[in-house]
Amino acid sequence: MSAEQFARQSQMAPLGRGVRAYVAPIDRTTETFVPFDPSRQGQFDLDSPMPPYIDLGWIENFQRRATTKFETLRNAPHGAVGTQYRSQPDALVEFDFPSWGKIQMALAGGTQQMNVLATPPTSYPQGSGGTAIPASYVRDGSNDYLVVLDPGEMDNYNVGDVVAVEWDYTGGTGYIGSGAPAAYLPTALDPQSHKDYARRVTFNISRVESKTTTELGLSQRLIGGAATGMGVQKVAAFVDREGGSYIQEWSGLFVVPGDAGGRICFFYPRLQPFQSNSEGRQDWASPIFNTTMHVSLRGLPSVDPNDGESVLCYRSYFPATNAAVY
Repeated sequence: MSAEQFARQSQMAPLGRGVRAYVAPIDRTTETFVPFDPSRQGQFDLDSPMPPYIDLGWIENFQRRATTKFETLRNAPHGAVGTQYRSQPDALVEFDFPSWGKIQMALAGGTQQMNVLATPPTSYPQGSGGTAIPASYVRDGSNDYLVVLDPGEMDNYNVGDVVAVEWDYTGGTGYIGSGAPAAYLPTALDPQSHKDYARRVTFNISRVESKTTTELGLSQRLIGGAATGMGVQKVAAFVDREGGSYIQEWSGLFVVPGDAGGRICFFYPRLQPFQSNSEGRQDWASPIFNTTMHVSLRGLPSVDPNDGESVLCYRSYFPATNAAVY
């Protein structure tokens, strides 16, 4: 092997320091998603993913397993294997979130993820939050990073607050939530007593970064935007409930960025949880430890329009500059 050939092959190992996770919402009614296209998006800036993908940060203990079964037909002489075929296609992904957030909790818990809306002192206590402080309403001029309110409502919010921005619930059924399906209602709730329900579950949330006499500047993009007439309420915490009937579903993209220039991407068009939530302990410096969330997801099939094949996961490799290709 020549020195030049050795140098090219030495760059074929995509050495990396960790795995980054990104998700994108799915239209649950039609089961459509925005694909990750390696030809156009493979070398995206890891800190600025292309919409609608959302950066969930670094993950740990990333493992993926293809558990599709290989069956055989024995029709050759003496019962030898004549051919093979695949059955029961299945793909599993597991990892740990060292950081907590709403979407991280939704993936780890697997069920409906709720916003605990801020309540007045007179509210009767409830496990997922009592009767909330009434909503303020979005005015013209708002966008994904800016919420315009009536000047008289501004004292209800401070820099650092988390806010949910969503339409009032009016008695509908089906999937609920702007930007990403957050819950499913098979039967309607009473719209008078559950006016805040959509804001209790929505993923359309952000933190207030700045404040003027009429505007709330947000630190992260509202994935469902801010439209005139949406309600705004302060969020005190996030909560999920073991035993709920709702099942999360997101597109998932996992990236192993190579220090030598190469990159590996695993794109799952459809992921759903296959285990209930659990936590782990990550010791730092005694007595300090971090509580991590374990995530177990199953890939569901989609169809590749290039040839009609059923797909659970796409694995892409982007060679480093000047690396050998085989």
